[in-house]
Amino acid sequence: MHVERRCLCFTAACIVLALLASIAAAQPCPEPEDLYAVEAVLSAPGARLDFRALKDAREVAPGVYAYRSGFDTRVVVLLYYSAAPPLGVSFPTVRFQVPFAGKAPLFNLTGEELCRAAGFELERLSKEQVLGGVGGDMLKAFRAACAAGKAGWDYRLLWLNGTWVSYYQVPGAAPQAVCRAPLPLDVYEIPVWPAQEHPLRAVALALLLAAVLALALFAWKKIRATAAKS
Repeated sequence: MHVERRCLCFTAACIVLALLASIAAAQPCPEPEDLYAVEAVLSAPGARLDFRALKDAREVAPGVYAYRSGFDTRVVVLLYYSAAPPLGVSFPTVRFQVPFAGKAPLFNLTGEELCRAAGFELERLSKEQVLGGVGGDMLKAFRAACAAGKAGWDYRLLWLNGTWVSYYQVPGAAPQAVCRAPLPLDVYEIPVWPAQEHPLRAVALALLLAAVLALALFAWKKIRATAAKS
């Protein structure tokens, strides 16, 4: 009886250890920052990065440039090249990160807010020729695929066969060889790339101002007419 119980306990312990080992193997370098980021690897043919076209950015590590989003200054945009075997060894990559202070995010953002800023920034980077070889279908599909936590080696997004997929879904995806060291980002030393005001917003503000002035003029004329009658 005691021998049988010991065997059962030993078997259960082996199962638990195997599960823990499989979890560790599946995600060898869990980073809390990844839960507050989205990372896009532009693995389309002809995609390229031109750091010279960046207007407001700082090199925070060799080959890594960063700026704060002009659409939402709580989001840091990082640009660099990264590997994605077996597809290739050097793809333009853009990471949208909520900065951390210690082990906690510095700002409170929803996933929707993060992805909204990411979508705007990805379109601007393409328009300003920082990102080249990026089609409109890729940008449109990114908004649908974007979600907080799709970052880091296994879960970053790649463009494959006309759609965005997480890297672990790529046939032949390689496990992460080494854990990366977090970048020492001081968010307040990273420049903001100001966002240009959207033309439709400017038109809406102009129409609103015109309406307010028209109402004020109408009220003034009515007051004058009433005063003249009295």
